[in-house]
Amino acid sequence: MAMRASGVRVILAPVSSARCAGERWHASARTGRAWSARAAVKENEEAGVGAGVRVTRAPDCVLLSNDNGAYTVRGEMTLAGVDAASVYNLLTDYEASPRAFRAVKSAKVIECTGDSCVADNIYIEQECLWNFFVFGGTFPCAFEVEERDEELRMKCSLAPGLGRGSGFLRRFEGSWAVQALDDGQVTVEHVLMVQPKLTPPYASKIFVQQVEQILADVVQEIERWDAPYPKPPHRAP
Repeated sequence: MAMRASGVRVILAPVSSARCAGERWHASARTGRAWSARAAVKENEEAGVGAGVRVTRAPDCVLLSNDNGAYTVRGEMTLAGVDAASVYNLLTDYEASPRAFRAVKSAKVIECTGDSCVADNIYIEQECLWNFFVFGGTFPCAFEVEERDEELRMKCSLAPGLGRGSGFLRRFEGSWAVQALDDGQVTVEHVLMVQPKLTPPYASKIFVQQVEQILADVVQEIERWDAPYPKPPHRAP
């Protein structure tokens, strides 16, 4: 859905990462059983769902930095049996993120007006789920997203000026990059920077596992497809 307000082009829907990934703060203790993209594929195969996608390079998720409580994690994986444009379309189909990403409970399009709004950017409000050991709940967040369609890249950050709150997040930035390789495979990279208002125990491990699970969600969603993923509504002709 596209709208214009005070000369601003606005398309609001959920960030999956994440899509930005208020990505999930999923820190439930799955000790020794971290969910992986390979596990997602295996689960779908056992259920008899789609067999065309293969994880040819398992997700490699690493902590890049911890700068005064701001944790940056990068996750990368390589897939075969899917085209890069379809993957990018999924990651930018914000209205579909509650289906694709289990930590997104709801999402909606909102209007952005005022000097803080960027004409070509996308504004998103979503309600995210969080779990920490036996505790859990939801929190609302608003995000500003910049898409670079020709490069198959997008990035997002909190949009506190929209007055939707930021949950437990002090700072948040996320990005996706999809690249088609010469051999027909596709690389997917997700970078997540999170600075919580209160730093939980084992924070670095929590956020690495979060990115692992986000990539697993991507694989599991792709495994459901029986055709190329279409352009999201805001980019459809």
